Amino acid sequence: MFHTPIAPLRALLAIFVVAIAGCTMLKPAAKPQMPQTFLLFFHASSADLTPEAQAIVDQAAEKAKQLKPSTIAIAGYAYNLGDPKDNERMAARRVDAVEKAMVADGIDPKLFLRLPLGAPDDSVGQTGDRRIEIRLQFSGS
Repeated sequence: MFHTPIAPLRALLAIFVVAIAGCTMLKPAAKPQMPQTFLLFFHASSADLTPEAQAIVDQAAEKAKQLKPSTIAIAGYAYNLGDPKDNERMAARRVDAVEKAMVADGIDPKLFLRLPLGAPDDSVGQTGDRRIEIRLQFSGS
């Protein structure tokens, strides 16, 4: 006759049950947050925020405080005619203006990824050549 001690089997079963329970209690991986983009425009030859542009910057800053992105990309575009270096400098001034406004709204400057791109491609047209895109980016997105 085969005799098996019950105590070791119970201990092994208890360990197995605890391990299974621990696995079922794990939270599922968080779904990656989709990037959020805010678009604002400038007057020709200007890096000054209009009241409308300032309102959009404020909205982006509020959303950033709520959602806590890993990076905030600020992409700047300038007019597509003239000297490309001048256009790049104008785009950089616009990026600076938006970054300063967001810092004034309480956003950590370490989050910014600055992209002064100069003139956009021809498919955008003149409405898109004096703009800034603020993109809240999240880890895993």
